[in-house]
Amino acid sequence: MMLRTIVASIRTAAFGRKRQALHDRATARHGLLEPVGSGLAIPDIQQYTARGANGDYTIFVTLPSGPPPGAGYPVLTLLDGNAWIAGAAEALRWQSRFAIQSEIEPMIVVAVGYPGEAPFDLGRRAYDFLPDHSSGKLSERFMQGAPWHQPGGADAFLDFLKGPLRDDLAERYPVDRSRQILCGHSFGGFFALYALLHRPEAFRHYAALSPSLWWDDGRLLKDAEAAIAAMPRDLVTDILIAVGERETPERPKISARMLDDSAAFVDRLERERLAGVSVDYRVLAGENHQSLLTAAFSAVLRFATMNGGQA
Repeated sequence: MMLRTIVASIRTAAFGRKRQALHDRATARHGLLEPVGSGLAIPDIQQYTARGANGDYTIFVTLPSGPPPGAGYPVLTLLDGNAWIAGAAEALRWQSRFAIQSEIEPMIVVAVGYPGEAPFDLGRRAYDFLPDHSSGKLSERFMQGAPWHQPGGADAFLDFLKGPLRDDLAERYPVDRSRQILCGHSFGGFFALYALLHRPEAFRHYAALSPSLWWDDGRLLKDAEAAIAAMPRDLVTDILIAVGERETPERPKISARMLDDSAAFVDRLERERLAGVSVDYRVLAGENHQSLLTAAFSAVLRFATMNGGQA
C-alpha cells in the first residue's frame, strides 16, 4: 500500500506541472470564452500566518453570513485547513444564511493549515497530529514507516490550538470561548480523539472523521478504557465519530478494521455512562476515506451548533 501511495503521489506531482500548461493552451485560443484570469476568489476568508512550537502555520478564518449571537460565535477548528477551507467556507456561507432550515447557526471556521499551495503537508500533519509512538511495529505497519509520517508533536500542537491561537482569535473576533469545536479527518481524526482522551475539556465538541485508530498498533484504543474512566464525572462534551462504509474499497480488510476500531471506541465511551457525554456514531453509506469529510461536513456544522450534539 505504501508503494502505491508513493507512486500515486509522484504521478500527481508530475501532472501538477502539466496542469498550468493545459490552461495556458486553452486561454490562448480565441472563441466564445474570453479568459479573465485564474484563481477563484472566495468571499469571507481571511488568511493569516502564525508560528507555533512545531513550526509555521497558515490560518484561514471564514465568517458566516449572519451576525454573532450575544455570547459570540462558536468556533470550529478544522485541521488540514489548506485542503478543506474552500468547501467549508462555501458550506457555511450558504447554509448559515438560512439557519432555520439548515439548522446551522452562524459560527466561525478556523482552518489550520501550512505554508504553501499543496492541500496536505504530509510531514507536518503527521508530526502535529500524532504523539510519540510506543509500538516496535511502527516501521512495519502500512504507511507508518514512510519518511513523511514521523510522529511526536501532538501535545505541543494541542497546546498551540487551545492556547495562543485561541487567545489571539478572541482578541480579533467576537467568539464564544465556551463553544469550541475540533474537527479532524484521518490522522486528524486520531488527533481529535487523542485530545478527547488526554485533555477532554480542551474543546466542547469533538468530530473525528475516519479516525486512524490503527496507528501505533491500535494504541489509542488500548489506552481508551483507562482514559475514559479517568474523565471528570461532570464532563460535558459531545462527540461525533463518522466513517465511510467503504473506507478503502480496494483493501476490504483495512475498511473492516477502520469500521471495527471506530465502533469499539464508541462502545468504550458508551459503557462508561458519563451523564454529560453524548456520542453520535455514523457509518456513511457508499463513502470512502477520501470522500468522507466532504460528505459529512454539513452534519459537522449542525453538530457544532446544536445542543446535545444532535446533528
